[in-house]
Parts: sequence; C-alpha cells; structure tokens
Amino acid sequence: MILVRCIKNVYGETADIALDLLEDRLLFKLNNFYMAEQDEEGHLVTQDEEGEPHIIADGREVLNSDSWFREHFILI
Repeated sequence: MILVRCIKNVYGETADIALDLLEDRLLFKLNNFYMAEQDEEGHLVTQDEEGEPHIIADGREVLNSDSWFREHFILI
C-alpha cells in the first residue's frame, strides 16, 4: 500500500447532468490522506470520498514526471 496526501481539492462530474451545472462532486479533499495501490496494469488507484475507485497516476515509477499527480497529491 502507498499513502498519499491530497494537496488540492479534486472535483469530478456527478452522475446527474443537471447537478453538474450547479455543483461539482468533491472526489479528493485537501489535506486528506488516501491509501493507494497498483492495479494489474501498473496504475496507481485509490478510492475517493464516496469509496469509488480512481486512477490517480499511470504508475508508481513515473510519479515524479506525472504532472496531474504532482498537482494534486504527494507521497507520504
């Protein structure tokens, strides 16, 4: 298991298009910690605030070059 800390709120779409116009769904909350693991394809996967799985990086080996991951998370 890999522990990461969120350094910027991450929002996503809701399942309801009408709600998307009003508010975004908070996936990962600033300063919260998340346990991640690598899937069979090497992606780094964790669960959001509602327990839904998400790929947060292409792989643990490339975290330093993964700009999306570095913008939203740090390794602990």
